Amino acid sequence: MQSLNILQKLALTTGAIAAIAAAPATAATVTYDFDVAIDSGELDGQAFSGSFSFDDEVLTGTDEEFIAVDALSFDFLSLEYTEADGFPEVVFFDGDFLGLEFSADDFAFTAGFFDLSEAFFSYDGEVASGTGDVVFALREDEEPTSTPEPAGLLAIGAAGIAIARRRR
Repeated sequence: MQSLNILQKLALTTGAIAAIAAAPATAATVTYDFDVAIDSGELDGQAFSGSFSFDDEVLTGTDEEFIAVDALSFDFLSLEYTEADGFPEVVFFDGDFLGLEFSADDFAFTAGFFDLSEAFFSYDGEVASGTGDVVFALREDEEPTSTPEPAGLLAIGAAGIAIARRRR
């Protein structure tokens, strides 16, 4: 009976290690920088910039997808806007990035419908209104921040239990 108990422990430990190896952390925080070039209205010729980050864990790569932005920073007319000033989302279609959807009282980012090149910025204040082009750049100079997947954490926990039981 003792050998069966050792085989059970060995199987549990081996299974836990296999689960850890089979469930790599695939979710990552993705960051984009963007530049807005105003091309009409009272602000014609002015430029503004910002950045945003989101977790790509829920991205499936099929159909239209809206993913909540975790962090956003945008300086417009000397005011700093963040994700707390609205409900920013990034838009994907069949895995292709189409842009940012975000609006505040005086401006809006609109994602492209079929292509990123269709994304634009518009503003409509008390004294001025117009539009601008938006250029997005994936921030590649930093390593993506990996997020452990729940299956991997569960496997680590199971391995710990197996080792603790084995020592008893």
